[in-house]
Amino acid sequence: MRVLCCLDGTNVEALQRLVASMLTSTDLTIGLLYVIDTGPRREIGLMRERFFRPHDLPPARDEQLQQVELTAAQEILQEGTRYFPQAETLQRPGRPEREIVMCAATWNADLVAICPRSPDFTGPATGPKSVGHVARFVLDHAPCPVILARPVQTIFELPPPPPPPGKPKPRP
Repeated sequence: MRVLCCLDGTNVEALQRLVASMLTSTDLTIGLLYVIDTGPRREIGLMRERFFRPHDLPPARDEQLQQVELTAAQEILQEGTRYFPQAETLQRPGRPEREIVMCAATWNADLVAICPRSPDFTGPATGPKSVGHVARFVLDHAPCPVILARPVQTIFELPPPPPPPGKPKPRP
């Protein structure tokens, strides 16, 4: 079985727990994928245009930004290989949601393991808005089954039920 684990820099422990607890096959091939998101670079260019500057960064600054992105990607993949020593590392530039789906297809993944969104997000833990846009796109478009590795949480607390309706008060 070929399992593609999608790293975001914060979720390697959750993915490792998922793979260790659910997938016990001896014939297991793990792929660790990290996508260098090119969206922020595009947004920088749009912001520069807003202030009547050239869209592209100066060459020296662009090279510096690329080096930082590559260094961060290598560090994230190295951390992933500490948890999955025999894993194959994959790195791609682009939009994460599209690159994950394309990588799952070209790598012939049997399963994609992804976290629903970064733990830094302060939104709801469960419900329709708990899955980020990347995970939602992968769920909808992946060529194989997708499993969400949710972080370990305490018991989900529902809001208290509303009080039962009482008798209407008579009007004076």
